[in-house]
This record gives sequence, structure tokens and C-alpha cells, in this order.
Amino acid sequence: MPRPALRLSRALHPWLVPLSLASVGAWGWACQDPSDSNGSRSDDDDESGDDDADGPGPDDADGPGPDDADGSGGDSSVSSREVLASIGARVIVPATAELTIQAGVLRSAVDGFAADATSGAAVDASLSAAQSAWRDAMAQQQRLEVMQIGPAGSSLVAIGGEDLRDAIYSWPTTDTCSVDRALVAEDYLAKDFFVTELVWAYGLDALEYLLFGIGDAHTCPSQVQLDGPWAAISPDERLRRRAAYAVVVAGGIADRAAELETRWSNGGADFGALLAAPGEGDSPYADVAQALDEVYRAMFYVEKISKDAKLGIPIGVIEGCAVPPCTDLMELPNSGAAASALRGNLEGLALMVTGGPDPATADGFDDLLIQMGEEQIASDLLAAIDAAIVATDAYEQSLQSELATDPAALDELYAAVKNATDILKGPFVMALMLTIPADGAGDND
Repeated sequence: MPRPALRLSRALHPWLVPLSLASVGAWGWACQDPSDSNGSRSDDDDESGDDDADGPGPDDADGPGPDDADGSGGDSSVSSREVLASIGARVIVPATAELTIQAGVLRSAVDGFAADATSGAAVDASLSAAQSAWRDAMAQQQRLEVMQIGPAGSSLVAIGGEDLRDAIYSWPTTDTCSVDRALVAEDYLAKDFFVTELVWAYGLDALEYLLFGIGDAHTCPSQVQLDGPWAAISPDERLRRRAAYAVVVAGGIADRAAELETRWSNGGADFGALLAAPGEGDSPYADVAQALDEVYRAMFYVEKISKDAKLGIPIGVIEGCAVPPCTDLMELPNSGAAASALRGNLEGLALMVTGGPDPATADGFDDLLIQMGEEQIASDLLAAIDAAIVATDAYEQSLQSELATDPAALDELYAAVKNATDILKGPFVMALMLTIPADGAGDND
């Protein structure tokens, strides 16, 4: 069944033309059993169905469909392996390639800013160009935030994780004081800077502060005792150092983005092929069920980080804000790009659900649901994602400014994102018999 195009109110890169389906709905998920400390299987059985050890579907070792174990049962049949292959080849591979392009543009723009700052020329135009390039690179990284599979993922959590995401963007692990200290000491000039410094001293979050947080004051608490060393540096010299530091950081981002692309590309390590062939060759995944669960774990970012950390905690709905609202806990405070960041997460989630931007060629979770007779779940989830994307456009100023002015300003945005995640962690996961990540198994908000 052909899927209509998802309505978006802003233009995207050509490969990011998402999909749209109509009505929003969510089921409760109180029937989840969070008792398994290693993660909760969405049905009452610890396996993926009575006769299915590798993926959803009653009689299919690889995915839904009555008699299709490998996707060869007919043109209309989609196997779980084909979904994994599509997510790798049609979603993550082009996403990492696009980030490499944007990171290269950012590197060049920051070089231009630094050249002007070093020469004493006016920096307004070059700084603005660098800020614009940063916004484009950050928008792409935010789509990739829901794709932390394999090399991009944490080595502590993801199968095959290499921590490359944190080297590119580490939020919510950030510390602008560390950036200020490195600026004063010129630590960024050290050859082993990326080895000796922690992730909060570099990456897109540190670069945001370097490009957008230019001011006369540092951000360290008094016990750090940076007042004297900071004041000893003239404003012009601080600007020059800030620009030189930004060059180093932008270069590191470009290098790590290229490394991530190589890990996924056909001409490189081709991790997409490993994702598509669980249980075979060098694939780190034992079976299809484990690979699908890893994809779902990455998608669960929208529940734990987009909804909870980016919105729920700052507005006081989720525990973590002592006296709401907590604008200081919000993402990207210097650039005011928090709404755009949420939008990117949701766009990335839509692509992960559909398996690619083109309905004619993509194989996605929505296809699995449709052939299982659960088309309504796919329709409701994609419509809810679309509605949440539209909700991000209601904020013309930064989310921090909105929240500071009106403590209830983000309630509707939070509700829109929650509508999508309620389906993602409820009917979606139950129908496909996926495993809810351990840190989300008892989450009933």
C-alpha cells in the first residue's frame, strides 16, 4: 500500500523527504513487565514469539509474513532483515555522508572566521557564516542522534559501539567552564588535545559556545579561580584565541564525521552490511531479534532524551529540576537552536520508522506493521511524529526564552512529543515484540 508524503513545513536535504499519514492515537502500555533488569521484552514471553527466535512474526524466523523467512515470499512481503538493510543503506549511510559534507563546510567557515580574527579584520560576516554552517551541521547531527547504532553508539551500551557520537556531540554532557579554562591555558594547541581532554571540551556543543557565547565574562564558578587569568587577556586576544580554538574543534568534528561515514560506507567498514546480516560472518549481532532491538534502542532516544531530558526535566514534568522551570538545563542555550534540535530528532525518528525517504524503495517498521495487520499503529505513529515536528515550528524565539517568559510555554510541545513516544513505547513495541531498553523499562510517564 503506497504511503503518502509526510508534510513538513521546512525544506530538507533531498534524501530527507519524510512521510506523512493521518490521525494520531496512542495506546496505554501499562501491561509492560519491567521485571527483567536487562531490558523488558514487550510481550509476556522473554523471546520474540513462540516460534520466532530472530524477529517478529509467528512463523517467520526473520520477520512478519506467514511463510517468508528471508523476504523471498513475494513482492509484497518484507522481512526483518530487509528492514535492517534498508535502515543501514537508505537511512544511516546517507545521513553520515551528509554530516561529513556539512562538517567540511563548517570547518571552512570557521577557518574564515579565524583568519579575520587573527588579522584584526572585522569578523561580523565571517562569524555569521560560521554560525550558519554550525546550524546546518547541528541540524544533521540531531537527525543522527536517533541513529546511535554500532560505531556511533556508546561502547558501554551499544553492540559494536565506538563512542564516535560523543566525540562529535556530547550533550547533555557539557561544561562551558572547561572550554573557558582551555581557552585561557591555550590547551587546544596541544597535539594530544583530543586525547587528554574530555568530550565536553570539544565537539559541536563546545563549538556552539565558542561561536555564539562570545562575551566579556567566563562561565566558571568562583572556586575555579579563573577571574584573574581571564581578565589578564585582552578582549581582542580572547577573540583570537576563541577563533583559534574553534578551528581545532571544527577540524576534530570534521575528522570524526568522516570516520563515522567510513565505518558505515560500502567502501569502508560497511557496518550497514553487518547490521543487515545478523548471525552471519563478522556481524556483531547474534540474531535478527538482537539487531532489531539495537535499532529500537537507538530510536528510544526520542523518549529518554528528546522528551525527558530536553523538555520534561527543564519544565518540571520529569524529576531533575529543583525549582521549575530550569532553563539552564536546556539544550543549546547560546544558539537558541533547541527547537531545531528537537525537530531533527523527530525527522530522524520518522526515517528510522519508514526505513528511508522514498516509500517506493524503503523497507521499514511501518511495512512490517502493515503486513501484520497493524497498519493503524504505523499510521498513528507517523502522524504523531508529523504533528510533533509541526509543533516545533510554533517557537520563533529560543525555547529557553519562551520558558523563561512563560513556564507553561512548552507544555504543548512536550505533549506533542509525548504523543509520539507513547505509541513508540506502547503499541509499536508490543506489536513488533521488541525489547524496551533497560533504562526505559519502568518509565510510565
